[in-house]
Amino acid sequence: MRTTEDDICARDGCGWSVALVLVADMPLATAYCSDACADYEWLRRGLSALERTTEVDALYGNLRDVAEILSARQDPTDVGPLMGVISRAGS
Repeated sequence: MRTTEDDICARDGCGWSVALVLVADMPLATAYCSDACADYEWLRRGLSALERTTEVDALYGNLRDVAEILSARQDPTDVGPLMGVISRAGS
């Protein structure tokens, strides 16, 4: 279910409602709808801090593919945390 309210995910292009987490038994809104969107933004900010090279441009291409996967979801939980997937792949 998508939302039209102001509480949408901070990832550019994502229209899902932000996730709620329990902090001291109180549900508080996060900035992102899911761990996957939060991980995507972490990766995007990391790439933007790097000097532009051919390798970095290739990584941006991969990141665009990830954005397309995230944007095609039917539910924000369709994709789990990206960093967990990446760290397992590197093992």
